[in-house]
Amino acid sequence: MTKRGLWFIVLACAALLAAAAAAAPVPAGPVPVSVTKYLLGAKMIRGEVVVKRTGGEHDYRLDRGKLVKRYAAGSLTLLERDKTKTPVSVAPTARVLLNGKPSTLRRLRAGMQIAVWHDGDQPANTVLAGNRAAPKWPTSLSATLFGPRLIRAEIALQDTALHDYRLDHGRIKQVGASTVTLREPDGTDQTIDVSLTARVRINGQNGTFFQLRRGMMAVTMHDGDKPADQVYATGK
Repeated sequence: MTKRGLWFIVLACAALLAAAAAAAPVPAGPVPVSVTKYLLGAKMIRGEVVVKRTGGEHDYRLDRGKLVKRYAAGSLTLLERDKTKTPVSVAPTARVLLNGKPSTLRRLRAGMQIAVWHDGDQPANTVLAGNRAAPKWPTSLSATLFGPRLIRAEIALQDTALHDYRLDHGRIKQVGASTVTLREPDGTDQTIDVSLTARVRINGQNGTFFQLRRGMMAVTMHDGDKPADQVYATGK
């Protein structure tokens, strides 16, 4: 066989491998997509999500609301769905998308719908804006926040009532009569009360609280001080 023939075979194999990689399913995160879409949907007010990443923990803060006044003194002031006025620090070099198109901070006007996120006390580096509808969070952000490295989250959301959803993610260390203790990725142990009528999913299938086992990875979700009414677990 000629060198030219070998080269074509190599290219064909590479193409097949690339196609297989593209077709391979993306590993699912610990929180179902339907839940993340609800939490980060148009009714979300604000959120805080702690994620374990290379170099340590990251404390992401998310805010969304109507712009009260133009960018000034390094911040945007938002009127959020619960009528809270929140100043958000934004870098002067922040990337701005207005109705999905590149724009600038100076083009933002009072009354526009704004969504921003930042890591800890750092200024936001991205601003999403819309003239009418609340901007949607990028899919990549959702994957980062609610992927396998999630530690815990708190999301304020308002639909027919005001909700304060709290999520904890970790390995089940102990299962009590109506509690689970999770060892979270930062080494913290959290004991969560679980409603006996909670929706439990194990490896994507409907299950019960009594099927939860030590060693499983799990996410619990509860509203404020109420017992968790959702548990998503994987493992045996």
